[in-house]
Amino acid sequence: MKPFLQQIVEDLQQEFGADISELCIVVPTRRAVVFLRDALAKTYRQTLWAPKMVTIQDFVREESGWQFPEKMALVFELYEVYQQLMRADDPEWEEPFERFYAWGGMLLRDFDELDKYLVDPDKLFANLLDLKEIDAFFQLPDIDLKSIRDFWMTLRGPGGEPTAYQARFMKIWSGLAEVYHAFQQHLLERGQGYDGMAYRKLIEEVKAETLDFDYRKVVFVGFNALSRAEEQLMEYSLKTDQGIVYWDTDQIYFTPPDEAHAMRQKMSERGHLAGEEPGKFIDEYHRKWRQWESRLIHHQMTATPTDIHITGVPLEIGQSQYLGNLLRETDLTEDNQRDHAIVLADEHLLFPSLYALPDTVSRLNITMGYPLRQTHIYHFLMTALRLVRNMRLSAKRQREFYHEDLVLLLTNPLIRTRHGDLSEQIVEFVKKRNLVYASIAALPEAEWPPLLQAALSPPISIPFRSEELPQLLDHIQDLFKALVDYAAELSGQLELEYTLHFLDVFTQFRDILMRHKPDIRIEGFTRLFQEVMRAVKIPFEGEPLVGVQMMGFLETRVLDFKKVYILSANEGNLPDTSRGNTFIPYNLRRGFGLPTYEEKDAIYAYHFYRLLQRSEEVHLIYNSVVSESGGVREVSRFIRQIRHFFRKHPTIRVHDKQVSTDVSMLPEKRIEIPASEETREKLKQTFAQEGGGARFLSATALTSYLTCSLKFYFRYIAGLKERETVAEQMEANTFGTIFHEAMEELYKPIKGIPVDQDMLNEVARGIPLKVNEAFVRQGLPIKGELYGQNYLKREVIERLCKRVIGQDKKMIPFRVTGLEAQEEFFTQVEIEDLHIRIGGAFDRIDELPNGTKRILDYKTGNVSLKELKELGELFESGKFKEMFQGYLYAWLHDRAFPGLPVKVGYYTAKHLTDGVKYVNQGASIPERHLEEFGQLLTELILQIWNESYAQTEDRDACAYCPYNQICGREA
Repeated sequence: MKPFLQQIVEDLQQEFGADISELCIVVPTRRAVVFLRDALAKTYRQTLWAPKMVTIQDFVREESGWQFPEKMALVFELYEVYQQLMRADDPEWEEPFERFYAWGGMLLRDFDELDKYLVDPDKLFANLLDLKEIDAFFQLPDIDLKSIRDFWMTLRGPGGEPTAYQARFMKIWSGLAEVYHAFQQHLLERGQGYDGMAYRKLIEEVKAETLDFDYRKVVFVGFNALSRAEEQLMEYSLKTDQGIVYWDTDQIYFTPPDEAHAMRQKMSERGHLAGEEPGKFIDEYHRKWRQWESRLIHHQMTATPTDIHITGVPLEIGQSQYLGNLLRETDLTEDNQRDHAIVLADEHLLFPSLYALPDTVSRLNITMGYPLRQTHIYHFLMTALRLVRNMRLSAKRQREFYHEDLVLLLTNPLIRTRHGDLSEQIVEFVKKRNLVYASIAALPEAEWPPLLQAALSPPISIPFRSEELPQLLDHIQDLFKALVDYAAELSGQLELEYTLHFLDVFTQFRDILMRHKPDIRIEGFTRLFQEVMRAVKIPFEGEPLVGVQMMGFLETRVLDFKKVYILSANEGNLPDTSRGNTFIPYNLRRGFGLPTYEEKDAIYAYHFYRLLQRSEEVHLIYNSVVSESGGVREVSRFIRQIRHFFRKHPTIRVHDKQVSTDVSMLPEKRIEIPASEETREKLKQTFAQEGGGARFLSATALTSYLTCSLKFYFRYIAGLKERETVAEQMEANTFGTIFHEAMEELYKPIKGIPVDQDMLNEVARGIPLKVNEAFVRQGLPIKGELYGQNYLKREVIERLCKRVIGQDKKMIPFRVTGLEAQEEFFTQVEIEDLHIRIGGAFDRIDELPNGTKRILDYKTGNVSLKELKELGELFESGKFKEMFQGYLYAWLHDRAFPGLPVKVGYYTAKHLTDGVKYVNQGASIPERHLEEFGQLLTELILQIWNESYAQTEDRDACAYCPYNQICGREA
């Protein structure tokens, strides 16, 4: 195999000999320039003056004589022009720069493209609703006119007039031509431009026939699809005998015009892609220019054996591992590694592929950028900015940071890997105290590392003022300094490279902002910073002429390798089907000859087959699994074409296979933990008098067991705690706790006193104070600092307290004898020589004038008091929670005060207007029922002690269980 660039050099040597110093060789990429120099050295093997070797972009820029600012600076310049024009039309107009940046970049791309394709902006951005006017305005073929007519027809309303939205679009659209011209004039006055402008300037010289190159010949090498400007530039160079154009083609997809019919017929019998996408553009250009110096380097892939291996591998990481295994089995030497190319159609596979490479890959050259947005540094900086954006002042005028931002900052790997103990300590502190906002003063005293000190000391006001932009930029600069010091201390060369490259981009960003001084809010700055930085890629620098080559797909242009490994060969990656954002609708793009997705697909097709044509061995590796969205990841259309055209080809051998991991689906196994001496000992230590147990079996614990005995095991035997999180919005249990505490404190002053109307009126006046105190005890802010749902829930709690008191007024006279009473309401049940503590905390106990006791419980959730057929139903499942609790309370009261009649009822928040809901329909629970309940309760405790703990069969009970992930039953 002789590489394409080597053939070019040999052809030039034959024509010009050693006299090549006055040639200019133009190629598509900078990487191609390096390989071209190498081909020159290998061919000539002597000292000589080399020709000029340059990319098409640099060639056009040099011819223009302008300066070319970075995209970021150009968008700022475009914003200034746009702002002036809009305010000239409407003095009240306002468009924040942070909102303009994203679509300004899109507009800049469109301007660049219409210049490269020599589109008249005045015609493109015209406002044409009259179809006759369209026909008169454009001199275009009928097919292009139809596309333009179709576009403008969509902007005619049902009655022929545009809607308000359509009219607004047309007003903006027709103003873009003015923006375009003003922007170009703005740049020209500064001696600046963008690439499209330079192309158009060059073509103006072509049309005036004044363009004269400073070279003996300009040699265009390895191009395919050309913009209209490139096409006219090359045609001019050919017509004036100043240029040579070399095309790289192969018989599998391109037949030279003079061999057309016979060759097409012959090749179609053997699997030929003639007439398909790959050779579309070259065929058009070469037919038009072949009378001049349009030269074909026409390869014949079918002349030598080629093995194409198509392999489906599950998951992205699986593809990288498979690549590693292939290279491990390959005879790699220092001399042949350069013949191997790893092509990543998806940039996310860069690091998985690097980690998978075997030790036999001693040299590696990477020619693709790694997105900064995937680094810890990027996430640290974005979190630090969110920390600034969301911070607030407390009632004591202290800076407070939002808990999510603080936790994200502390758990970032940059902090956690080196300061793990501090990170864990602060995060746990925030969660345990449920700090939605936390000041540094409220956190435990600690020696904060410089990186955290810098992040937590932003020198700006609350709220942020746009004139403080320099201070904000200084703050980020300080963060970068701390990050550089941090990476240097760790001797982390890769992290240091990331940070320094990031710092270079930020320095440019900072300089532009300081020069333009946009009026910007903190939210807008954060969005702008994210937009700019997430687009940055870290360039890897290496020696491109040695080692295994790893690159993105478009970096393979004009290069050839003996062995090619293409990963992520799935539709959407190969070809890349992302369309890119544009202001110019499809029909107008087509009508004006701007590229659409059809041209993009054809470009990818050419580069794909061109890469294959000189290879001896090709591996096309694709992801074979179902995607995250549920749809199948289709293999690339190119793989389907290869399977079809070369399935029986004598020299192109296609090997198709699937790599899979055998996964046997095990039937779900019910989790069951047998009772043992260990579990009984734990229960004894927790609930038995002999074990020193301080806890008692409550209604909650017992109904937990009845609902799911495994849940009981996790909580009360294994001691697994629920994961702590900061409850930003008040959770249901906190809501209930505050309501209960407020009611207890309200009734404390009247405990033991016969209640009358005036007394309850006085109690009601204390509601706001007692609710505030309950909020403080739960670590929540009081009314003045509440926001969102918490504010509303506080109002609800006050209203519930008022309604309970309102219902109590209907029951006068009564006397409150107990509040959160528990000391006198616990007892013991003897089993197996152990005394098991059972008890409960009653929210409230009243005594009625007839001596009947009434146990009342406040419920903020639903209450179901189903009628029982027999008492044993209470012990069959956890579906009778409130009934079970009511009977347990009555039984405990009876053990403390035998023979005294007692009623159990519930105040339910959702139905307070209905008054108290009673167990046993408001009647005292009979003594015989309490005796039977006690017997069944003893049997239940024996069951807890001696029977295994298993998952419930009722999956509905798992929905909100804190242990459902352990069991594999999470939603």
